[in-house]
Amino acid sequence: MTIYFLSGLGANYSAFKYLSFPPAVQTVFIDWLTPQKNEPIKNYAKRIAEKINTAEPFILVGLSFGGMLAMEVIEFVQPQKTILISSAARRQELPAYYRLAGTLRINKLFPAAVIKKGNRLINWLMGVSAIKDKHLVAEILAASNPKFSKWAINEIVNWQRKTASENIVRIHGDGDRVLPIINFKPQHLVKNGGHFMVANRAEEISAIIEQELRKI
Repeated sequence: MTIYFLSGLGANYSAFKYLSFPPAVQTVFIDWLTPQKNEPIKNYAKRIAEKINTAEPFILVGLSFGGMLAMEVIEFVQPQKTILISSAARRQELPAYYRLAGTLRINKLFPAAVIKKGNRLINWLMGVSAIKDKHLVAEILAASNPKFSKWAINEIVNWQRKTASENIVRIHGDGDRVLPIINFKPQHLVKNGGHFMVANRAEEISAIIEQELRKI
């Protein structure tokens, strides 16, 4: 079985570095593409879908914004299962202030470069306190592409998806401050899990994904 991973907002795949799976599981981390000018998320998702080998069985795992993108990607491919980690499956699951920011175009006022450095606010939002987790957050932010981040933030606050696919599995922390649980019930609720739990609760997340693999 192959697992294709879509990372978070403009991030590299360091957030997945602590996940572990049986030797029979092949992992593929899909690299972000450079967005075309004013490219809608559906068009971008179609281009991402072309990176998936649909001749073999696979599942798709999306983290944060990667989960939102996964919801668009599965319009073009048919994974055996789609797993969203710390993510949203439709617009109604986003906090109201995100949607308001999109309506008022507030996101256009802030340069994407402001999120390239870790700080106390970002660490609090991500739910990290250990030194190694703070360092990893800072590493991920430093590697982010401002052009991609600006495009992705705009797509998040203006996301129009109204329905969620039935063939999805949700893994979400009850302490997530970036995407709190709104209008959905995750199949796997991680107690005291924050938005960075894919890294600092990696053993638990790995076990949940492996559990879902056994159901296929």
